[in-house]
Parts: sequence; structure tokens; C-alpha cells
Amino acid sequence: MASRALPLAVLLLGAGCAHAPAQTAPAPDWGIARASTVDTFEIGGQADHWGVRVTDDQMYAIQPDFALARTGGEIRGRANGVPVAVAFQADEGGGVYRGAPFQVKVERTPTGLQVNGLLGGAISNFVVTTDRINGRIGTCGWDVRWNGSVYSGSRACGSRIEPISVSLPATMASWPDVEVAGALGILMNVGVPMGLDRLANNSAEFRNAPRVSPTIQSSMLPGTAPPAPSAARTTGARGTSGGKH
Repeated sequence: MASRALPLAVLLLGAGCAHAPAQTAPAPDWGIARASTVDTFEIGGQADHWGVRVTDDQMYAIQPDFALARTGGEIRGRANGVPVAVAFQADEGGGVYRGAPFQVKVERTPTGLQVNGLLGGAISNFVVTTDRINGRIGTCGWDVRWNGSVYSGSRACGSRIEPISVSLPATMASWPDVEVAGALGILMNVGVPMGLDRLANNSAEFRNAPRVSPTIQSSMLPGTAPPAPSAARTTGARGTSGGKH
């Protein structure tokens, strides 16, 4: 076992702060967004400044603790030490992230992508275009615009608003739209507060949330499927809300 574990340890070590992003210049012609000329997803801000290396079949880093595999229409592993299991089919994805339901549905627009879903237990709705990433992703609102090298602007989590920048990896430009949306839903939720558990409070927001197909739902971990409509009608807004950590 020790001999098998050594290559993984070496791989992850290379993803730490010492990792020099691999150049892919010129940036690929993506169409729905603008990629950087490197293979690293990066967040730059006052409280956060980190990067995750993205290859065709992996996302990994030491800080934050990332070890995700992308294969067979699924993303599985750990993100910031938290289990991830998400499966994708056509324009939908469903699974579990941060102990809460994770659902995405994408629609290609004339300018980019429209993404709706339930990310980390929070209703989400955002757009990704060549000029802007804007909307609610998990529990935070984002408004960043392309400045020639990165998407730069602000992120609001509750009452806290801070300047932030986002750099999308060139590697991701070859992925299906729905997997791009799912990966961004995971990456742009690292370190932010958890949302209310919509399974617990059965709020109107949750009852109207996008639903994934039965095929996608069947790939979710046991016990994570949304409640049946009848349960939502009888419970209503009287359920108890609670945060998850």
C-alpha cells in the first residue's frame, strides 16, 4: 500500500504553492467565457487567494485541500476536505456537496451560459459570459467582469462585500457546458458560509428549485434525494431551518 500511496503524495505535493501553472498561450477560443493562459483556477481576494490545478481529468491542490477526479460524466473526491459526488447527463447534474443537495441545469444563451441550481443547499442562479460572471453562486453573490486578463469585481457573502478576481483555467474550455457549471459551483463555494438546509425547512424556494432527471437522481448518494411533493405541501414553511458546517 505504501508504494501505491507514494505517487499520489508526490502528485499532490506538486499541486501546492510551489506549483507553477503550465502555460497554454494563446488562450483557447472558448465562446462562452474567457480562459486564462494557464491550467489553474484562481481566486484572488483579501480573504482568499488560492489556486487549484485543473487537468482534463483532475482538479487538485494542497491549499485548499482538493482532490477531485473527473471521469465517466462524474466529479468525485474531496473539495476542501468535504466529500463531493456529482453526476452529469445532457444539460443537468445532481449529487451531493458539503452534505447538501447539489443540482445544476444549464442553458446556452447567445452570450454564454445561464446556470440554475441548488449549490451546497442554496438556491443559485448565475450567468457566465465572455464579459461577465454574475449572480448568486451558493450563498454568495458575484459580479466580476473581464478586464483583459481575469474576471475582476466583487463578491458579497451576507453583509460582507469584498473585491475579488476569478481566473478560469484554459483546460476547462474543452469540457461540456454542464460540467463547467458544476465545477464552478464547487470551486466558487470553497470557504464560503453554508446556506440554509432547504431539505429541512421545505421553503417555497426549495419547492420551486430545479429538479434533475430520475437518471441523475439515481446516481446521488443515499438519503440525499429531494423530498416528495406531498411532503413539501404538508410541511410548508413551518419546518425548522438550520445551517450545516
